[in-house]
Amino acid sequence: MGTLAQEKIRQFSATYLIKTVSECFKKIPDHRPNKCIIPFTNFLKSAFAMMHLKCDSLLAFDKERFEKVNSYNLKKLYLVKDGTVPSDTRMREVLDPVDPIEFKTPFKKLFNIVQRNGALKGFEFKCGKLKDHYLLPVDGTGLFYSGSCRCDDCCIINKGKKNEAYYHNIMGGCIVHPTQKTVLPLAPEAICKQDGTTKNDCEKVAIRRFLAQVKHDHPQLKLIILLDGLYADNPTIALIREYGWHFIIVAKDGNHVSLIEAMNELYDQGVVKHHTIVDKQKNTTHRFRYANNVTLNLQDVAEQVNVLDYIETDKYGNSHVWCWITDIELTENTVESVMRGGRCRWHIENQTFNTLKNKGYQLEHSYDHGEYHLATNFAYLTFLAFLVDQIQELACPRFQQALNKPAKPTRKRLWKKFPAYFLLC
Repeated sequence: MGTLAQEKIRQFSATYLIKTVSECFKKIPDHRPNKCIIPFTNFLKSAFAMMHLKCDSLLAFDKERFEKVNSYNLKKLYLVKDGTVPSDTRMREVLDPVDPIEFKTPFKKLFNIVQRNGALKGFEFKCGKLKDHYLLPVDGTGLFYSGSCRCDDCCIINKGKKNEAYYHNIMGGCIVHPTQKTVLPLAPEAICKQDGTTKNDCEKVAIRRFLAQVKHDHPQLKLIILLDGLYADNPTIALIREYGWHFIIVAKDGNHVSLIEAMNELYDQGVVKHHTIVDKQKNTTHRFRYANNVTLNLQDVAEQVNVLDYIETDKYGNSHVWCWITDIELTENTVESVMRGGRCRWHIENQTFNTLKNKGYQLEHSYDHGEYHLATNFAYLTFLAFLVDQIQELACPRFQQALNKPAKPTRKRLWKKFPAYFLLC
């Protein structure tokens, strides 16, 4: 293997990726007023190590910190200086005031490694005249809900009432492809109480911050934004177009009555076109009904969109129906690609949120809530650990070998073995 190829593989190793994260942590300012024995970066690196090792709790991580093997491995792999790990109580105190925005930089650096070494090529999405574009599904998900525990970041429901409660959500997005099992999450956006505001944050506001951050971090990246029907509105579409991107957004019957009426009118005029594809191998029929330049709604300044209705009928005669709006021109040559791109929106739910919540990362687990940003910061570090693992699964031969060793590999099996080796070897 050539030297250049070996260098690329080395940059996808856990050692190199974690080193990149650690270098980013060095730039986060130390908010502590006095010099302390434990370096500030040790708190950040230890917290990241806890998430990357999928520890059940801060206490479980704390119990192992004095073990010689554990201390050595934290120093060697996670670059914790002198292997000195803070106690669980002190870690909470130090991480709590850190501004969550400080944890966004490592996402950009890790993504640049993937892009620079050619691994992003496998995510290129082609559709008609569009070349070298990437699909980016975006959605929000819940992190925390409590009737008693709260912090400065908490949004409030039923304020002032007996059933007042507090919650955190987060906005996530990842680069996906119809043929890829892995995803590449970008820096998430916390849906939480914003400084100087009294109103709750919401997904409609958070997505504007998220997209602005993506444009800032990756100004040259050509994107197709995939969204749920919640975002099928004029302001969101106008913003996506302003950034020079494209979109495929779910359109739901109950929320887009005027759009459906416009499509029916075009159908009566003979403008709506049809296309059918029969997959003989899977015995599945794909039916498309589409029209270009349809008015989204009845507002004075309404966006013009292209509408794709799609029905899939399987070999048992069961039918499933979807509808999307997009700015990609719809023709016989593009409708299938738009459909497959649109269905990739589920990657943010299945391959991302579901994995983070139910397959070892424990995104919804309360490691502790804190007074300021502790819960939010732990969520960011969980996403960051997930990104490191996804890059390795995508392009690191050693990781792929470890994951695929059994006949039916599962990530959970690997997550159980990894901490065991870490603590004993």
